[in-house]
This record gives sequence, C-alpha cells and structure tokens, in this order.
Amino acid sequence: MRILLFFLIFSTTALVSAQTIAFGSCHKVKDSNSDTILTSIANSLPDAFVWLGDVVYGKDGKPKHLRKRFRQLKAKESYQALLQATKVYGTWDDHDYGLNNAGRDYKHKDRSRAHLFAFLDVPKDSPAYQRNGAYQSYDLSPKIKLILLDNRYFKSEYAPKPYNDPFPPDYEGTILGEQQWNWLENLLKNSTSDVHLIASGIQFLSPNHRFEKWLNYPKEYKRLIGLLQTYTVKNPIVLSGDRHMSELSQKDIGYTMLYDATASGMTEALTNNLSESNPYRIGQAIGVNNYGMIALDWENRSLGFSFHDVHGETLFAYSVDLKN
Repeated sequence: MRILLFFLIFSTTALVSAQTIAFGSCHKVKDSNSDTILTSIANSLPDAFVWLGDVVYGKDGKPKHLRKRFRQLKAKESYQALLQATKVYGTWDDHDYGLNNAGRDYKHKDRSRAHLFAFLDVPKDSPAYQRNGAYQSYDLSPKIKLILLDNRYFKSEYAPKPYNDPFPPDYEGTILGEQQWNWLENLLKNSTSDVHLIASGIQFLSPNHRFEKWLNYPKEYKRLIGLLQTYTVKNPIVLSGDRHMSELSQKDIGYTMLYDATASGMTEALTNNLSESNPYRIGQAIGVNNYGMIALDWENRSLGFSFHDVHGETLFAYSVDLKN
C-alpha cells in the first residue's frame, strides 16, 4: 500500500509539466466589469489566483463598511465560480486595509485583518493568526513558493505633504517591520523552491512616479534586494498592484534578474499614468481593465508573463528562461 501511494503521488507530481497563476488588484464590487473579469479568470482555470490588494474599496476609517464590501464580493455568483475553479490567496493594500495610504497607526487594523482573513478563508490553524499583520506564505507546489507580504500593518506613516506632491523619501522608516523581516529572511534562507512569487500591494521596481512605492523607503528597498542576493533566491518575481495600470519591469540584481509584474485595474484602470518614466519597464504600460498571468513550463524551463483584458484577451505577453 505504501509503495502504491508513493507511486501515485510521484506520478501526479511528475505529470504537472505546466502551472499558471493569475493575479490582480484594484477591484470594485459593484462595477459593471466585476462579473465579467472574475468570470474570465475562472474560465482560464489557473492553478491559483492571487489578490494583490484593494480587493474591495471600503469607506475610509469605516470597518463595518469594509466588512460589508468583502461579504458582497464573496456572495457574488461570479466570485463563487472563481472559488470553485481555483485556489484563491491574497494580501491587502490601503483600501482594503481601511484608510488611504495608511500605515501602522491605523486604529482599526486588527478588525481589518479579521475581515480580510474571513474573506480569504485563511485556515483557522494557520500560523498567520499567531502573528501581527496579514503576511503569509504558501507552497503552491514543491517548485513554487508564494510569499504574501504586508505593506500596511507595520509601515511607518508618511510625513504630511501637499496632495499632488511626491512622498518624500523616508530613510529611517520601515515598510515590513522587524517581525516580518525576520520571518521573511528565515523563509528565504530555508527555501528550496524553484520560483518565488513575492506579493506586495505597492510597486517595487518602478522608481520615478510620485505615488506609493518601495523606493519611498530606500532602506527597505535595499534590504529586500540584499536578502535575495544573500540567499541567491531562485527566480524572484514581485507581484504588485495599486497603480490603476499594469506593466512588467525587470532589473539586474547581480546574480539574477528581478521582475516586478504590476497588475492593477481589474475594474479601476486609468490612462493618466501611462506616460510616466520607468527605466525598468518592458514594453508598454497598460491602461485598460485587466488581470495578470504567469505561466510556468517546467519541461522547457520557461516562464511567461501576460496581461489580459476583462474578456480574457491577451494584451501583452513576454517570456523568459527559468534560471537553475
């Protein structure tokens, strides 16, 4: 019996020659495109779907309204179809955290986490409940590690500024906080995965825009790159949202290429950000409602990035070789 069980497990694993992971952010429950794009994602039958924040838009500082929006989304027939089609994971950004651009001082943050975890059906025995914040990690397969970072709960608050001005760099502030940094370092140090998907609500690589980004906290930006370099983390890919536009960025970090796949605007895409400078961008930025997809071809050791409109039509595609 043990030999047969081992054979079945090994055979099932060996037959998985390709995997797909869909991802997206910036989604309003009542938008007319919501059902369409959720249905398209479900119909693509990905092996996983990852929310990258702004899953819903709650009224600022109103936890009851945030809970209402999560419940409305979860009750939608199109979302239930997505749950039936694949496994769903996620982290938050400011609008499903509870307050625009908010950080560690937001007074309802623990209530917000309870609402997020209930929406995501985070298992009650998950170690995530024993920690502060909403960060989590999952092995999507023996080859793929999904790391869901929390860029809200511990984040230093921004200094006051005029509305249209860029955020001034905070050279001493934190995004992740020491508790989460220690967890992340231990995770990367001990990982044997071939691909590491690092979900972050805000963009990592894009350096020049005036909105939220990792480079508003230069020390944190350098620290994450330093961890990847120290542990030679295989095939690191940041999945980000927030921007109401989508783009793929790449940067050589010495031992490998780091990618940042920004998929933002499932229902909230805009066009006013498309001309901004990003020296790491591959191709063109996308200003129509969309979601992202990663396709892993293990047999040919390739990885494909793509973005798709609300009907599932391909807007952009780019392939790279997986590094050993």
